[in-house]
Formats: sequence, structure tokens, C-alpha cells
Amino acid sequence: MLTIPSDEEALGGLQGATIASDLSPSIGYRIVSRAGAGTMFVSFYAVRTAPEGETPVVVKILRPSLFRQMGPSAAVIVKKEAVSLGRLNEQVPPTPFVVRLIDTGTFEVRRGTKALNLPWITIEYVHGGVQGVTLRQRVQGTIQATGHAFDPARATRAIECISSGLSAVHDVGVVHRQLTPESILCCGSGDDELFKISDFGMARPRGIRETIMAGVVGNAGVAPPEMLSADPSTIGPWTDIFNLASVIFFLLTGEEYIIAESQAQALMAAMARTRRSIVETRWLHPALRGNEQACKSIDFALRWASTGEAQERLQEAVAVAAMLSPYLRPASPISALEQRIVASAGEQRVRAAEEIGPMTVPSTHLKAPVLLKGELGQTLLSPRNAKAAERPSQDRPIEAEIISAPPRASREPAPRLSTVVERWTWSVLHHPSLDSVIRSVAWDGYGRCLAAATGGLLFWNGTSWSEASSGGLPSPQGVRFVHRIGPGRWLIGGDASTLAVYTTGGVTGVFQLPGEPQSHVALSGDLEDMGILVSTTPNDPRPLLHAFIAKRWLRPMPADGVALLAAVARVEDERWLVVGRSTKGEGLVALYAPLDWHLERIPAPPARAFVACAGRPDLGVGIAVGAEGSVVWRYGQSVFTEIIEPRRALSAATIDAEGRAWAGSAGRIWVRRGGIPPMAGVWECVWENDAWVGPVVSLFVDGEVVVAITADGGIVEGRVTG
Repeated sequence: MLTIPSDEEALGGLQGATIASDLSPSIGYRIVSRAGAGTMFVSFYAVRTAPEGETPVVVKILRPSLFRQMGPSAAVIVKKEAVSLGRLNEQVPPTPFVVRLIDTGTFEVRRGTKALNLPWITIEYVHGGVQGVTLRQRVQGTIQATGHAFDPARATRAIECISSGLSAVHDVGVVHRQLTPESILCCGSGDDELFKISDFGMARPRGIRETIMAGVVGNAGVAPPEMLSADPSTIGPWTDIFNLASVIFFLLTGEEYIIAESQAQALMAAMARTRRSIVETRWLHPALRGNEQACKSIDFALRWASTGEAQERLQEAVAVAAMLSPYLRPASPISALEQRIVASAGEQRVRAAEEIGPMTVPSTHLKAPVLLKGELGQTLLSPRNAKAAERPSQDRPIEAEIISAPPRASREPAPRLSTVVERWTWSVLHHPSLDSVIRSVAWDGYGRCLAAATGGLLFWNGTSWSEASSGGLPSPQGVRFVHRIGPGRWLIGGDASTLAVYTTGGVTGVFQLPGEPQSHVALSGDLEDMGILVSTTPNDPRPLLHAFIAKRWLRPMPADGVALLAAVARVEDERWLVVGRSTKGEGLVALYAPLDWHLERIPAPPARAFVACAGRPDLGVGIAVGAEGSVVWRYGQSVFTEIIEPRRALSAATIDAEGRAWAGSAGRIWVRRGGIPPMAGVWECVWENDAWVGPVVSLFVDGEVVVAITADGGIVEGRVTG
């Protein structure tokens, strides 16, 4: 039993201790450090230890003083949070917009002369990174970095995440009652940024009669008027809508929506018919400030969502998001790229069938031997030209030469990155133990991913693998790839010409391409913009490259001379890197331009096959990896080749937000120090374990965290420690 002083509130003596789970004696939570303290809970970073592995979590323990003050009813706070989150855990995958419940229980401490059974709850660890973990931290950090709050696109993503989370909460009969910028946790960045609702201690789940009145433990900001009512029937989903309006105002402006210095002022302000305008604030983004009509419409929506009279208020979170979206996503002029896409799509549709022949991938012979680790070979590709007559012909080798000279001075230099060498600490989240083989993985932020395996769909929730619902799929075991298209949404494809949209509710739509049966094996791109799909047919050994533009499919292009296409990655707006093996048994790396119906072979080191690739269209860079440690870079109009020693079969690759390249194989993970070629660099092995014989099939990197998944379900995580 832990003994703490009578005035101890921080529970500092817990560091290093292990809290046993009430569910299983083999599961425990080792306290690492304090994460923070609120009105009701003290939170700790911890490690969940279990037979299958160790995973980071957050343990929230009720404050000793609150427990002593409220007595047995204090357990209601933890019970309500556990019930609220538990209802959302029942579906697989669970919603990504609400933190996930892992465990709950009590542990005994001695405070002075009294023994207390403090309730605790364990929730998922949300990796906020350098940008911060709460919405308040991210908004304030953005203001410090840019001089304004969230831009319209980022605000749209945040509002969609938060409103979707609230809708999921309300669907299971829970009212949060205390939605604030502190109760919204954030992870990821850019288009992958996620916002998750947390802190359900004040929530009111349907079926639980016990409740805690607002004011007993305090509430941040101005509460909805009905929160002060003694009648619990006045509180409902509309109560959260009031708080949602305040949260939205804050992420747009960095300021509080309703300001009051006393409870009486707060009630009067909440009931008032007028509200602050976003244009009255200091840090509103210029893109919004310059659009008077959008600002007026946003003000109207927020005023309606925060009306003092509950019956006059908007009743659903999705309604608030729907009202705001048109004004945060104003129509923009058609770009030159969009004009070209439309023109090219029309050209493809009117071209006669006999004019669209299969494209031959020429064999390319290197004029220099493969260079070793630390040395770079560079290939100058022929510049792109829209005229077919000026392209390399379909039946002759591309004229390319491996040279050691740096790129031309006029070429834009590669981004310069930090060369600070980190120290990594690794832990096993899940030991390799799956009976089926994982084919494809699509991450949905840290700690969440959907996987296609030979036994069907699987979901990793941060602590364990679970079978994901596959109802509605003609062949669950035949799913070949999963591709994330948005938070909690994936596109999956496989045998029987199957393409389907998959969400937290399972399969929501299945559609098939016309023509003979196909097996879809890989996809890359944006469904709302442009992308490519790789397929095979039983009656033709040539892989097919399908292109889709604005949800319209163009005629597929057969790839002559290609035996296998294993992966695709977007490297420019209109170009994709494709990798695999040729019919001659050689490793294949090629560049595909779907608008030009053109596939161009890229010189590569001799290898049996290239099996993985990754791209950063914003940098114009791509990387392909394969057998014998072979690495091929494509940057601008240049190609560089490297060999990672020892020459292991590379099976996964990614390029992180900082532009660093990562590669994985069975029992190894490498990172390239020094930036993008032609900058001199070296591949450093940051993790190795020869006992792990399954190849790495996916790498997830977010700042100072890297997670790798192997084909047999093993998961290892590395964190920077210095």
C-alpha cells in the first residue's frame, strides 16, 4: 500500500509503482511520470504491461481530497467516464474522435491515518508532439508561430472531427457537459491531424441516475444556462452544442466566446441575445477576415448554436458543422492543374480505342556499377514534354546515364534538414503472433490502423489486434490493400473486382469496376482529385493501371513487360512512382503519368524486385526500396541510387514530415541521416532484432515516434530519448 502525506495531492510517490488491473493479474500499469492535474484527476503517463507487449497509456486517478470530500459518490465520476467511453469501444474500429477506454479499477493508498480506495481509469495515450496535446495548446502555438489562429482548412478539419466525436457520444446516449479546449486532445499534423474528445467525468450517460451538479467541481468558461437547473431533463445533446460553439469560436480566434467574471454575469451573458463577432478578435486568420459574408454567416451559426434558450438552439453537432463548412471552404478559381486535368480527361474520352495502345516498359541497362553505402549515383531523366513525338519511344531504352556529378546549378536544391543524431528507446507493443499474414496497413493517426490480412480485416487499437467487421464484402480474405481517405475512413480493395468504403461503422458501400473480374492490389491518390489503381486479371499477365480523375475512371493502361506491380506512391501532382518486377525477372522502378498515358522506366540497381515505395508530392520526392538493400530516389528530374548495408531485403519505406527517409526489413529499421540526395548522407540502423523474422510491412513516423508493423503482427515502437 502506498502511503502519502495528508496534504499530498500530486501523488508523486506513485512514480515507478505498478497498478494492477482488476481484469487480469497479468496486466499492470507502470507509472512513469506525471502528465498533469485537473480539478478532479491527477494524470500520469504509464506503460501497460501485458503478455503480448508494452504500450504507452494515460492513467487518471481521482484526487485524494475530492475522494475524501465526496465519499463514495466520488466513484461516480470515474464510473461515468468508464461507462461513457466503454459504450464507444463496443464497435471495431471505434470512433477516432473520442479517446479510447482501456481499463478501470481502484487501488488502495494510506493518507495520514486513513486508507482510501482511489478510483482510476486508463485511457489511450494521445501523442501530441511538439505542437501540443490539447486544442488550447495547439491554437496558442499557432498564434505564436504565425500571428493568427487556425486557418480555414485546419479549422474545418477540427470542426468535422469534434462534431463527429460529439455525434458518436450522443448516439450512445451520453451528454459530455464540459466540452472545452482543454478536453479536446490532438495528434498528428497537416491533413493527418486528429482531434479527440476526452474528460467524461462530468458526463451524463443514459441509465446512470447518479449525477454531479455543475459547480461542485467547477467548470471552465461560461456554461449553458440549463447546467444550473435542478431538473436533469433540461440537459441533453443541445447542452454540448452550446459548448461546441465556444470551442469553435476559440479555434478560429484564440479568444473566449463569452466572457464573465462571476456566476451571475455568466448566466446573464449566456441568456443574452447578442454574441461577439469573430471580426472583433485579434488573431482571426486573414483569409476569413477578408471575407465579410463568410464572417457574418459564421457569426450567425455560432449565435444560433449558443442561444440561451435550449429549445431554440441547434440540436445536433453535425448541423453546426454543416452550416459552417461552406464558409470555411469557399469556392476557389480553377487552377491551371485543374484545367489541365479536365482537358486531359476530355481528350482521353474522345480518343479512338485504336489510338490507345498498350505501353511497353523498355529494358534499361545501367552504364555504371551499383554504388555502395554513402555514395550516390545520379540519373538525369529526359525532361517531360507533352508532345508524344518528343518522348522516348515505347520500344527503345530510355537514354539515361549514371553519373557522379551533382545536379545542375539551375536545379532547385534538395531541402536541408537537421543533422542532429537522436537516441532511440524501443519497446515491443505486440509480439509477432498472428496466424494470418498482413498484406497492407493504413494508419489513422498514432495508435490506430486498419490492416488487410490473409484471414480478413484487422484493427490495431493501440494495445491489441481485433477482428474488424467485414460484413458486406464478397471476399474478406481477398482484401489486398487498405488506403486511408479521411479520419476513420478507408478505401479497401481486393479480389472479385471489389472496392469498398470502410468506416467505423463497417462497410458502407461496395462498388465494382466494369469488365472482366479483377484483383485490385494497390492504390494511391486522392478520391476527390486524382489517383491510380493497380489491378490484375486472370486472363492477362500484364498489370493494369487505372486512373481516376474527379471520381471519373479513365481507360486502364496495360503495362507490357511487367510481371508484378507491388506498390505505388504519388511523387508529383500528376506523377506516380510504381515498383515491382519485370517479365525478365529484374527489379522494376518506373514513373507513371496517367494524363499522358505514359510509363517511363527508371534505372535501378540490380535486384530481384522492388516491393515498397513512398512519396512526398509537396517536395517532389519519392523513394523505392527492394531486395539486396536497393534504394532508388527520384527528386525533380534526377534519380539517385543507394545500397543499404548489409544487403537485406527491404520491405517498407516512408518519408516523414521532416523529409527524412525510413526503410524497414525483417528485424531492422533504418533512417537516412543527412537529408534528401544529392545531399551526402548515410543510412543508420536504429533498431535491430534478429529474432523478428517477419518483414516490416508498414512504418508510421510522427515527430519523435516511429512505429513498425511486421507481416506476422509484431509491432515495435521507438521514441527519441536524447
